[in-house]
Amino acid sequence: MAQANAELMVRVLRGDEAVEGDPVMVALAAARSLGVVVDDILRGLVAQARRDGRTWAEIGDVLHVTRQAVLQRYGGASAESAVVAAKARPMRDAVPRAVELLELFFSRRWGELRAHFNQRMLDACSVELLASVRGQIPGRALEAIDIGAPRVVGLGEHTMVEVPLTFHTMLAFRRGVRLRRATGRVVFEEGGKVAGLFILPDAAPRR
Repeated sequence: MAQANAELMVRVLRGDEAVEGDPVMVALAAARSLGVVVDDILRGLVAQARRDGRTWAEIGDVLHVTRQAVLQRYGGASAESAVVAAKARPMRDAVPRAVELLELFFSRRWGELRAHFNQRMLDACSVELLASVRGQIPGRALEAIDIGAPRVVGLGEHTMVEVPLTFHTMLAFRRGVRLRRATGRVVFEEGGKVAGLFILPDAAPRR
């Protein structure tokens, strides 16, 4: 998501990507989204550093802030907690909802998709970003994408659903179809809002 936001911002500012409205405002929205994502990454890295035994002073040195400043911004229960234990009962309707959300994404129905997002996802995933990410994924129509059997996992107060995806791409200048596989990952917070949406590609395409 960070890479997608950064690339979108650069393409818009260079004039490489046509957008509706003022390109500077679109790039500004992408920059704000990038800031939200980077902040989440920093929080995760700080939590990992603490689990690895690093002190607040060491982390502050890396971030060029005081121990007190980094503790105030990233401290608290979330940074100190260990890996969250698996939840016994994931959200009941997580699987059909995850499949529905992926279908909305691949069908480019951005308004309906974003209506399910929590506030941080709304801040991080603008319509422009979603459209840019979708444009980098093969499969012009939903019929060109096979959705496999989902897997659901409880993660503390969150529920994660992973959905196998297969993209069918026609090879140019010769007969045949190239298959690209990926995993759609949707994370729901306890109230049912979407806290994460990812398309994770497999390493190598198949024919």
